[in-house]
Amino acid sequence: MKTRILALILIACLFLLNACSSSDQVEETESVPVDSIIIELSGQDSVSVLDLLTAKHMVNITQTSAGAFVKGINSVKAGNGYFWLYSVNDTMPKTAADNFITSESDKIRWIFRKQ
Repeated sequence: MKTRILALILIACLFLLNACSSSDQVEETESVPVDSIIIELSGQDSVSVLDLLTAKHMVNITQTSAGAFVKGINSVKAGNGYFWLYSVNDTMPKTAADNFITSESDKIRWIFRKQ
């Protein structure tokens, strides 16, 4: 009787360990964006996010009807699923970088992210 109970407990433990395998964890993390490069800048009153960037870095842009689209910073170009995005105070604006005017208290981050 004790042997059967011990065997059932062992089987239950093996089943639980198998259910918590690392393959489940990999699937969850694959959907998280991957940031490989982050450039941090401080805002200045009445200066656009793009102007702050071009003042300190070499920037490759494409002009669109919505505004400037950053294709590369310091020879690191978008491609293979990676894009340059920016955030202001940890929020990603829905405005082109040349149209977003900063203030002195703003913290800007340019992020090279895989989507």
